[in-house]
Amino acid sequence: MKGASLLAASAAAPILAGASPAGAASGELKAPPHERGSYRFKIGDFQATLVSDGYGDGAFWPAFANNAPEAEVNAALAANFVPPVRQGTCNILVVDTGKERIVVDTGFGWRRAPTYGHLEDNMRRAGILPESVDFVIITHGHIDHLAGITDKAGGLVFPNAQYVLDEKEWAYWTGDQYERDTNSQPMAPAFKEGTILAAKTNLPPIKERLKLLKAEGEVVHGVRLVSAHGHSPAQAAVMFESGSQQLLHLADVVHDPMHLLYPAWTTVFDYDGAASTKNRKQILERVTVDRTLVMGYHMPFPSTGRVVRSGDAYRWEPARWNW
Repeated sequence: MKGASLLAASAAAPILAGASPAGAASGELKAPPHERGSYRFKIGDFQATLVSDGYGDGAFWPAFANNAPEAEVNAALAANFVPPVRQGTCNILVVDTGKERIVVDTGFGWRRAPTYGHLEDNMRRAGILPESVDFVIITHGHIDHLAGITDKAGGLVFPNAQYVLDEKEWAYWTGDQYERDTNSQPMAPAFKEGTILAAKTNLPPIKERLKLLKAEGEVVHGVRLVSAHGHSPAQAAVMFESGSQQLLHLADVVHDPMHLLYPAWTTVFDYDGAASTKNRKQILERVTVDRTLVMGYHMPFPSTGRVVRSGDAYRWEPARWNW
């Protein structure tokens, strides 16, 4: 259809996205399946929903490329149409296996309102009640992944869930070393303070609800942890498998599509930058070869896509948005 004809047809028939031709003819419009702040898709027989906790703006350098010169990073950003001040997101994955309802990470919670802290509201808007969640997987102990465990009154946001962590990650964030390590990292003072406080206030309340796993441990059938240490001492990615389909939740293996183009870049939040980049490259290579669907916790919403080789590095191929 030519442009003029398409415009004329659009003006004559104002049909909402998601409406079927039959529905349009009868005047009935089919509501799209995605509520504001969420996106649904399938992993085999598993029903998956990505839910936004919100967003925050911050300079890309040095936070997400602290081992590269500022001018070099900004030139790379400009070449790829990325502004030097990026908008970060926290995207929470909810998966219904048919037997269990699983949430991966919990966002910033109320501590970074008003732009963050929308997980519970967006879940309810998507028809997912927090009290219906059976398992909450915490990929690692940073504030933006565990601070949504408790509400402002100190109660559990997911009151009926078991909480799943790698046993080494739990031991580290409930021990006495993490405070010294966090204070020695080159991150902003407010983030250091928030990270320490988040661990102190959110981990003790779940002590009696823990399911601690070894690296590569199984959460339930079709869901297992994948070792991705470096960004934190025992960070875990999460593999979901149903039938012939897979989704790998990357946690913080990458923070931005630029980390695929420049996989050697480290972040100020890394516990061990060398281990982080080593595991990043190994995981990116694996999902490239296997053509695995992945999601990134901080990737642009709805944060799902595939990793494709680009020269000696990789690039991000976002999944098509299906209404």
